[in-house]
Amino acid sequence: MLILPRPPLSLHHLTMSAIITFIICSLLLQSEETRILDPRQVPFVPPPPATQVQPSPIAEPLPVAVPPTPTKQARFTNGMSMPQRHNHVVLSAPERGAKLLSLSTERRDAAGNIDLDSDGNPTTVPLAQGMNVFRGQVLGKFDDRELHSILKINQTQLEVAKSERDKEIEREYAAHGVQVEYANLLAMLDGNKRHAGTFTQMEIRRGELALAQAHSYLKLQTYNIDEIASRKVTAQESEVDRTKVQIERQQLVSQIDGIIVKINAAEGEWCREGQEVLEIMRLDTLWVQVMASVKEYEISDLFGKQAVVQLALPNGRTETFQGVVSFCNPKVDGSDRFEVLVEVQNRRTGNFWLLQPGRSDVEVVIAL
Repeated sequence: MLILPRPPLSLHHLTMSAIITFIICSLLLQSEETRILDPRQVPFVPPPPATQVQPSPIAEPLPVAVPPTPTKQARFTNGMSMPQRHNHVVLSAPERGAKLLSLSTERRDAAGNIDLDSDGNPTTVPLAQGMNVFRGQVLGKFDDRELHSILKINQTQLEVAKSERDKEIEREYAAHGVQVEYANLLAMLDGNKRHAGTFTQMEIRRGELALAQAHSYLKLQTYNIDEIASRKVTAQESEVDRTKVQIERQQLVSQIDGIIVKINAAEGEWCREGQEVLEIMRLDTLWVQVMASVKEYEISDLFGKQAVVQLALPNGRTETFQGVVSFCNPKVDGSDRFEVLVEVQNRRTGNFWLLQPGRSDVEVVIAL
């Protein structure tokens, strides 16, 4: 099919088309404005709710995960339990030896109170191994009859020395002699004033010499009383005190609260000087000794650290005790090891202590 080209529009046609287009657009705009201005046709649109501006939260830094530090421990399997040095006492015979008169003591209850009989006198019981004793308790006595006799003699001599020190007769006699010689000299001088030449110059000088001798004698008696007699009293008091100390040493007195673990003598037996008679031990607090290598530990690694002590008992039982490292010996032995002492609080099972001194299979774990 043959398509003929469209003839070009004339200026008149273009003008008419533009006028028609303008009129149509004006009508359409007027109709739209009329519809919008009618309030019945305007729908109610509620205003949007006021939105509160929330402050942007500050982002907190996330915690950094720190891996747990593993607890380091020092483990020893060859610990040995032992009493503390100040909790282990051995009572011995006194110097020059003595006869053991008694091994008995007053009966006491668990709190240490003395049991009295109906007359108010302490009741006594013989000593036995395993008996609980208290600090200051008298446990026995050696023969002290000779020492008591010496004490009486010393006390008598002390009284004599005190009487000599307090004696004023010699001092008064010397003072009276001074007064007499002074009066004689004054009489001679006064006689010469009244009658010249009554007493010669030689007689007056003899009077002055007698007065000087009387003064010297008074000073001597004063020195004897105040110095020599007082020193005698002091020396005699020392003798009395020394004898009392010797008598006290004839007694067996416990220095700690503990248990009698050994009795090495019997009543009536003669004990030589220094012979061990009683052994007393305190068991509520013990030491556990271990040996640490200097190649593995320093003293600062162990001293003051908490420790756990484990004790194997029969029938597969295990007991655990809490302790603390109380001593590290700075001296190293030939195996490059040093002594470590763990102080442990012991416990009872019935009337007996769980941890016994001398155990060499105690396990010790020290938290480093």
